[in-house]
Amino acid sequence: MFKKGDLFKFNEHGLDLFKFITGSIGVIASDSKKMYEYDFHTQPEKAEFYAYNILVCGQLFTDVPEEFLERITQDEKDIKRME
Repeated sequence: MFKKGDLFKFNEHGLDLFKFITGSIGVIASDSKKMYEYDFHTQPEKAEFYAYNILVCGQLFTDVPEEFLERITQDEKDIKRME
């Protein structure tokens, strides 16, 4: 789980997504928010997930799901190895 103020570095997928912003790092700009998704056609119960606001090169992106952030950022182990 991320915390407000955490810095993160994009992996290859994140760099591809944010290539027009030319940012390789970002910051978590908000505390986590619990959000819900309803799809009554396929599953009657609601799915819940956490989302964050992130700041990349001065641009704010709101309600980014935690699972998505985990897929586009490097693991802490990888970042420490690069330093």
